[in-house]
Amino acid sequence: MAALLSTAGWLTACRRVLGDAWLATPGGVLEPEDARRLASATDLAPPPGRSRFTRVVPTVAMTAFKDARQMLRGGAFKVSDDGPWRGHHLEFVWQRHELFHTAGVDFASRLGVPSVVFAPATPVWEARRWGVSRPGWGALAERFGEQPTLRRASLVACGSDEVAEQVQRMGVSPDSILVTPTGVDLEQVDGHEGRAVRSALGLGDGFVLGWMGSFRPFHAVHRLVEAVAGLNDVTLLMVGDGPERPAVEALAGEVGVRAVFTGTVPHTKLTAHLAAMDAAVVVAPDDGSFHYSPLKLAEYLAAGLPVVAPDVPTISSRLDHGVHALLVEPTDRLALSSAIARLRDDPALRADLGKAARVEVESSWSWDFQVRRVRDHLQRVAGV
Repeated sequence: MAALLSTAGWLTACRRVLGDAWLATPGGVLEPEDARRLASATDLAPPPGRSRFTRVVPTVAMTAFKDARQMLRGGAFKVSDDGPWRGHHLEFVWQRHELFHTAGVDFASRLGVPSVVFAPATPVWEARRWGVSRPGWGALAERFGEQPTLRRASLVACGSDEVAEQVQRMGVSPDSILVTPTGVDLEQVDGHEGRAVRSALGLGDGFVLGWMGSFRPFHAVHRLVEAVAGLNDVTLLMVGDGPERPAVEALAGEVGVRAVFTGTVPHTKLTAHLAAMDAAVVVAPDDGSFHYSPLKLAEYLAAGLPVVAPDVPTISSRLDHGVHALLVEPTDRLALSSAIARLRDDPALRADLGKAARVEVESSWSWDFQVRRVRDHLQRVAGV
């Protein structure tokens, strides 16, 4: 889901900055609104809990099956020369990095134009960090499913410095790497108010702390519930759906936390839910590891929300504690709880953080800003 939303963001920004731009997919050419609509489809959300099939089939076998399917899909996907881009001058071809996916770099090579591979993470390495192993074939998947694409790219746009280190480990020159953290489409979050959502969900007038996402294990949402337990006058607004949601709902009931779970929300209605929040939060996994650039954080800040987030390099390199957000030690539950209580009790602080966050986002967090950086880098290095 986040992949489709970020791709729609890149596409929209390319149109604003460069002119014409198109999104070619195995299912055809999509408009940005098509991608956003697909990202909100309930059949794309990870199902709550685990199905009987996933309980029976070992994770390793499921991973092997998914990799084989990805290899077949990647090999079958080709970008036609006869699309709506025919006859246009293309500054570059952009593709999102996935295992065995070469359609973008192949197309760029045929046209003789630069290729940009956007790598929010490298799949094999990221999965290993989340505890998903590929015994006997992980190195092969990197060698044949990742390295060829990354090495062929004119530029690899990495989601964080840690991801850039992994891309360089796989043989990409530092001169061909640019760190482009997750951005946001500012137009998508402007002009919304949350009173209708608060009324419809029965949130009342009290302090509402928001979180949104797909409820996967690495989101560690249980840590948020544990941090709120014991805090008075805090309602959690949990937007999204996924495999960990039933356990999180059960935990909230056990520890007495008032929480409202919306399920999957169409992206067109997401900003109204953001407007219904008084503050928002990003949580680090139990071990504190945090290598990615979360889309939710960019959207929180663009909505002018005061945010509590883990004090990790991918975030603290872009935000100042006490100025743009409250940053806490990633594994310290008490620090997280204290920061939440501080925002609950200090409306003036909430207002100051929200205003500063929005100003910061407008200056350097938009997808347009990242597209300009990519264009400028290619002009310097590749002579576009």
